Amino acid sequence: MIRKVWSELKIMGADFLILSAAFTAVIILLSAAAGELLPFYPVSFEVLFPFYAAIAVGEWGKTRADSNFDLIAAQSSSLFRWVLLRYVIPFGLSTFFALFSMVFSSVFRYEFPLWELLLIYCPPAFFLSSLCALFGIHCTGEHVAASACGILWLLLLLARRLSAIPGAEYIYPFIRYAGVQNSVWLWNKGIVAALGLSLWGILYLRCRRTQCPM
Repeated sequence: MIRKVWSELKIMGADFLILSAAFTAVIILLSAAAGELLPFYPVSFEVLFPFYAAIAVGEWGKTRADSNFDLIAAQSSSLFRWVLLRYVIPFGLSTFFALFSMVFSSVFRYEFPLWELLLIYCPPAFFLSSLCALFGIHCTGEHVAASACGILWLLLLLARRLSAIPGAEYIYPFIRYAGVQNSVWLWNKGIVAALGLSLWGILYLRCRRTQCPM
């Protein structure tokens, strides 16, 4: 397993680490420079970093867009485990940089405790990146999965007022960015995380059909 992880890291290359470090540095600098009028933590850790995690999965965790996909699907003992590994590494590294940014941003401004920041970040990041992984197993184009996820992310941002519709506040992924402060946001995070898990159920079935065509 360690050899596989190291092999995947070499495939990803240093560009991902450099870009992630630069993005994290920008967020930390913004935490020092942003005024009180900007809801910094919801914007940074519920909207921007989850989107970055999804892009990381789409661009550096390529599955069907990989030129060796057919060979891997034919020879791998479990296509799903390979797809999962391709997901876990970029998502895990993105989450590490997000956590690093949370800790250092708190030096300049303290609005929420660390556990709340993680709860704000993890469900939307998991949902969006899982959706990108699902797109990735269907799309052969190199940037299609990330682009599709980016379009959906933008549409969700534009539909911010949907959270005011009764019932919609439970599934809108950027609930704290939308300004909801009551206990509904906790239910929202659990439901969004469950939606992400359901996407992995679909992805598992898709991998089985791809590896063992009827």
